[in-house]
Amino acid sequence: MRLNLNQLAIFAKVIECGGFSAASQVLFLSQSSVSKQVQNLEIALRTQLIDRSGPKIRPTLAGEVLLAQSKEVLALADQAVTAVQAAALLLEDPLVIGSTSTISGHFLPSVLLELRQRVPDVEFSLVVDSADRLTDALEEGRIGVALSGNPLPPGRYRSERLAGDDMLLVCPADHPLAGQGVTPADLSDETFLLRETGSRTRRQLTDLLHGWELSGARRLDLWGTEGIKEAARIGLGVGLVARRSVRLELRHGVLAELRIHPAPERRTVTAGSTLARPLTAYEHLLLLVLREVARVPVGA
Repeated sequence: MRLNLNQLAIFAKVIECGGFSAASQVLFLSQSSVSKQVQNLEIALRTQLIDRSGPKIRPTLAGEVLLAQSKEVLALADQAVTAVQAAALLLEDPLVIGSTSTISGHFLPSVLLELRQRVPDVEFSLVVDSADRLTDALEEGRIGVALSGNPLPPGRYRSERLAGDDMLLVCPADHPLAGQGVTPADLSDETFLLRETGSRTRRQLTDLLHGWELSGARRLDLWGTEGIKEAARIGLGVGLVARRSVRLELRHGVLAELRIHPAPERRTVTAGSTLARPLTAYEHLLLLVLREVARVPVGA
């Protein structure tokens, strides 16, 4: 016969606790269930393991022998589970993370650092693209988790909102209106720095210009958040960026904020994955780290 590990563990706990009632409380089982499991073990082994005749239970000679062996058996079982879990983790494909460029530049580095510290041997790569193309990559199985500003359509995807971030108009530190409250009319002579075509930040700023009745204002097309930041720094114009992406520049006086009212709509960081396949252990770990980093206040 083969021992039932669950029954063996319950038997050992009964002996350790000195009774069925005490063991049932530790195991969160009913006393009758604990007693039944020990009885089934005795039936399987065809011998009495516990002497119930006295005021306190005690193991029989056969019970003493089994108890001595059970500690080693249960320890080996725990080691086997740990080894299997470790092997499953190591044999997985490398972690591939999808992200829009804004999120990859100011939010993801802290996540990757924490991930590397927790699992030094983890192999990961990053796919940076538009939100629409990241959705395609999820469908095709090229990435497992995609980070963007919008939740994915329900029914086919999982979406989890991780963090929110203010969107700011930034300008050179020596701009006459730096740090002041401004209205759209105050910006009529400004050049507006636009992200590349397909960028959500570009769409947000063009929508703002339309709402501010500044659709005819001068514009300059650039690429990426870093391009916007550098162009604003040297005085080429004002640009729309996430607060996380310029926290150091604002802190050290490299850039300044134009406090326009009403303020631009806040942006979110959302993690999305497809329901077509379960997440791997690495991807579950990634989501855990994403949640923890998202809870850190901006500027901390």
